[in-house]
Amino acid sequence: MRITDYFTEEDVLEDIPGNTKEEILANLVDILVAKGKLPSREPYLTALIKREALGTTAVGEGIAIPHARVKNLDSLLIIAVRFKKGVGFGSLDNAPVHLLFLVLAPEESTEVHLRALARVVSLLKEKEIKEKLLNAQGPQEIYQILREEDEKEG
Repeated sequence: MRITDYFTEEDVLEDIPGNTKEEILANLVDILVAKGKLPSREPYLTALIKREALGTTAVGEGIAIPHARVKNLDSLLIIAVRFKKGVGFGSLDNAPVHLLFLVLAPEESTEVHLRALARVVSLLKEKEIKEKLLNAQGPQEIYQILREEDEKEG
């Protein structure tokens, strides 16, 4: 799966506001609403918060992948954020999160949802790729790195 088929350079953000996991998720959903990618804040924010209540999606080593399957969504949505200074997100290792990929999938798309999560994890577990993303000059370069890695996958 090529994750860059599901988002554009404009969906790569840096240092969005928020001091808590809930504020960050709310701001991300609001951004998707403002871009016209979601019709409203609810039920998407509620789905993400409910998923976080099951266990944190901040998997450690500065990475978080908040995700949910939701009704009334036509296709997979991904938005990527780099936090230069890091943010608290309830990580398993208590480390601040520097790279966050939000993944929303249609409720009936279990396979696509899992494939997207697996692809993000496989990219971010590669130390070299993760370092490139952390040291990129900005969103355009972050997107280009991800696109190049997707091209390698075919």
